[in-house]
Amino acid sequence: MLLGNNSRQLVLVAFWFLIGALAPPSKFAADRVNASYGAISGSMAQTWVAKEARLYEKYGLDLNLVYISGGPRSIMSLIGGSVQFVNHSGMPALEAYQRGADTALIASSMNQLEHAIIGQKNITSVEQLRGKVLGISAIASLTDILMREGLRLSGISEKDVTILPVGDEAGRLNGIAEKEVTIVPVGDLGARLSGLQTGRIHGAIIAGIQTLTANKLGFRTLIDYSKLPLEISGSGILVRRSYVSKNPDITLKFLKAWIEGLYLFRAKPEFALVTLKKYVATQDAEVLNAIYNLYRERLMTKPTPTARVAKSMLYLLSRSSPEVAGVNPEGFIEARYINELESSGFFDEMNRLYAK
Repeated sequence: MLLGNNSRQLVLVAFWFLIGALAPPSKFAADRVNASYGAISGSMAQTWVAKEARLYEKYGLDLNLVYISGGPRSIMSLIGGSVQFVNHSGMPALEAYQRGADTALIASSMNQLEHAIIGQKNITSVEQLRGKVLGISAIASLTDILMREGLRLSGISEKDVTILPVGDEAGRLNGIAEKEVTIVPVGDLGARLSGLQTGRIHGAIIAGIQTLTANKLGFRTLIDYSKLPLEISGSGILVRRSYVSKNPDITLKFLKAWIEGLYLFRAKPEFALVTLKKYVATQDAEVLNAIYNLYRERLMTKPTPTARVAKSMLYLLSRSSPEVAGVNPEGFIEARYINELESSGFFDEMNRLYAK
C-alpha cells in the first residue's frame, strides 16, 4: 500500500521516537520525554534555546525534540502518545478539545498572531487576490482558519473560497471555476515561500522568518495579522490532561526548562543568534537580528494561559465550525502548573539569575 505525504511523515516521526526509546539509559536516569515544535519561526525560539543550552537535562529530562509541520499532524502525534509536549499555536489542540479530546493549554508565551498574507510582486491589494491561487499548510490547519478569517475581515467573502486537496497534479490548479479564491495546501512555511518564487501560487499565508525573507525578495505584505482584532495563543505548550495529571513532576521540569529558555534567549543575544541560525537555516545576519529583536519583545517570560485567549480562539473556530460556539473555553485552559511555579518562587529565581 502506498502512503501519502502525511502518513509517511508520521511513520518517520514514529521511527525516530522508537530509536530514541531504544537508546541506552543515561547514568543519571533522567525522565525521557518526546516533544515537538510546529513552525520554523522565532515563536519557537525558547524551545530551541532550552535544547541547545541543555536546560532540559539541567532539570532532569532526557528530551527528544522533533519538528512536526502543521497543527493537525502535531495533535495527532500528541493524542497518539508519540509526543508528550507540543510547542505550537493553541488552535489545533482547542479544536481537538471541542471534539472530545483531553488536550489542554498549560502555557502560552505569545498571545498574538505573527502571520501575514504575502502576494506576488504585481499584486498590490487584497482585492487583487480574487481569482488567484493561495497557499496554506494543510486543510483544517491554523493557516487554513486564519486565511479564511483574514480574507473575510478584508472584504473577500468566505463563501467564495475553494479548498483543493494536496497533490502534485499541477493541472488541478487550473480548475478555478467561478470562485474568487482557490486555497491550496502546499506544505510548511518553506514550501509556501518556494511556491511564491516559482509562481505556482499567487499568495500565501506565512509567518516569522519567511515574512521577513519574502519582503526582502520583493513580495508584498497584503494582510498583517498582528493588526487585526484577533488574539490567539501563538506559541503555547499543548498536552493531554491524562498525561500531565499522572506526571506532574515531569510537567513542571519541562516548563522550568522551557521558561528558562526564554530568559536565556532574552539575556544572551549571542547564544540566541547562534541557535536561531541553526534552526531557521539562514546565514542572513539582517534577518536573524530582525527575528531576535521581534521575538525578544513578543515572547512573555510568565506564560500564564488565560480563558480570555481561549474564548478568542473559539470565536475563530466558530467561523468554520458553528457547533463549537457552546464549548466552555475554561476547560481547555490549565494554569495550575504556571501558578505553582510562581508560588514556589521560580520566576523570582529566574529574574535574579538573569538580571541585567
